[in-house]
Amino acid sequence: MNINLKTKHYLFTLLPMCLLFGVVSSFAQDIHFSQYYNAPLTINPALTGISSGDLRFSGIYRSQWNTANSPFRTFQITADKRFYTMAHTDWWVSGGINVFYDRAGDSNLETTNVQLSGSYTKMLDKQNFMTLGAYAGFGQRKFDFANLTFDNQWNGQIFDPSRPVSESFNDTNLAYPDFGVGFNWRGQGSKFMGKERTKIDLGAAGHHLSRPNQSFDKTDKSELPVRMNIYLLPTFQLNKTGDIVGHASYQLQGEYREALAGAGYRHYLSTKKAKELAIQFVLGFRFSSIGDAFVPAAELHYHSLKVGLSWDINVSDFSAATNRNGGPEISIRYIIKKVYPLRAFKACPLI
Repeated sequence: MNINLKTKHYLFTLLPMCLLFGVVSSFAQDIHFSQYYNAPLTINPALTGISSGDLRFSGIYRSQWNTANSPFRTFQITADKRFYTMAHTDWWVSGGINVFYDRAGDSNLETTNVQLSGSYTKMLDKQNFMTLGAYAGFGQRKFDFANLTFDNQWNGQIFDPSRPVSESFNDTNLAYPDFGVGFNWRGQGSKFMGKERTKIDLGAAGHHLSRPNQSFDKTDKSELPVRMNIYLLPTFQLNKTGDIVGHASYQLQGEYREALAGAGYRHYLSTKKAKELAIQFVLGFRFSSIGDAFVPAAELHYHSLKVGLSWDINVSDFSAATNRNGGPEISIRYIIKKVYPLRAFKACPLI
């Protein structure tokens, strides 16, 4: 596979920017998905509108640590649309909405976040696209301490739930603004690396730039650290019916680090237009501050519909509590493609 000189120039321009994102440090931990590549607006607002369709809907559900008596439940739904005009065939803007909800622990600690994202994509040539994106929204956190127990309820011999509790909170429900920015480079197409379905997304993003206060105690301050991430999402077409697919991501948020990478194979049972059918299998591995896990994943692709299933298999010391069952994730994506007049075809739509 040969990369042309112009593509090489874009790569060497972007890599230092990615490294700059990689050395920036901040301070707690965000939600995360093993199938982060199927939750694009969660990892980068610059992925808004970066799809083969004009309108994309996606959702993902994660259940984690059920056997450790501390379950996490995370939902995410997104919708994004590309706004393309005939007057400007070499650039477009996109908009989207990203909503996620997370609940964890005996206190039912809930986190809800609603984000509106926007992006600007410039077609550098027919194989290279640069996108800048940003999001703005708000978050909410709340908990219920009715099921919690405290040291004061231990009388020295037994636990006594009737004993008074010295813990107090000004509020068990708080809201805060949230902002983030990012960039993405897309290389694609037959002249890019010799095959029509070959494509690469490379980018970086910064989240929670407002560093909102997360403390339920008004006399204290606990800022949500900035989360930085870089990622690489390649697909290499081998032949008419087979692709090599991969993903790699590195995230840091304060003292927490997470690296996740995987590779696999996609086989096309049908390549007929509008009736494309493919199955995909990927094996990933994650290393984070709390341990690591293997992540086998499978996907079914049918034209504009994609459904994915993955399962975390803990291999760290924490597997004694989880019985190696980190938990399942289910993802779904559906895209709608608009038919453009022939004179707009030169815009080289994304694949």
